[in-house]
Amino acid sequence: MASTQTTTPSTLPASLPASFPTSFPTLASSLPLWTRFKNERMGNFRPIGEFLDRNRLSKPNGVGEITQRLSYNLTYFQSNYILVVLGLLIYCLITNFWLLFTIIFLIVGLNFIRKLPPDQPYVFQQYVITQKQLYTWLFGISIPLLWISSAGSAIFWIIGASATLVLGHASLLEPGVDNGFVEEQGGEFVEMGMGVEVLGGG
Repeated sequence: MASTQTTTPSTLPASLPASFPTSFPTLASSLPLWTRFKNERMGNFRPIGEFLDRNRLSKPNGVGEITQRLSYNLTYFQSNYILVVLGLLIYCLITNFWLLFTIIFLIVGLNFIRKLPPDQPYVFQQYVITQKQLYTWLFGISIPLLWISSAGSAIFWIIGASATLVLGHASLLEPGVDNGFVEEQGGEFVEMGMGVEVLGGG
């Protein structure tokens, strides 16, 4: 009686080098980070009327006053400025289809690979693909897509537009009267928060 022998398909080793990234944040794991970011960075959002108060816009008198305004406004309106940058980022994405498509492609691909069993290759029909090969293919496809979408130009545009809007606004807007900010006006030092004037010299 002839004996039958059962064979199992061979698979490629799925081990990855220690230096290769195997863990990427998923959408679910990023929710606590977003909640913490919203509470810490967006919790001090200032009213639009205060942020865009035209009565407080004025030309600064010298570098010293610019430095003082930047020091105060960048801290006081931090949440507002973050929203400005996020708005520019969203505008850049919705006006650049290829960049938006590339980012979605990367996020979906990374989450798909991340959800695979850690020590098992991915089997597609008769093909056995390791996680290292999946990462290689994912980034290999993404690099040409990033080049087509002019990702580098988009990044420089966001940085330039954000710096222009944020620094321009922070240097032109006078601090409010309730912030304890001290200004030097001629020979006088005016403590605006306390409403106290200290006359200097003479």
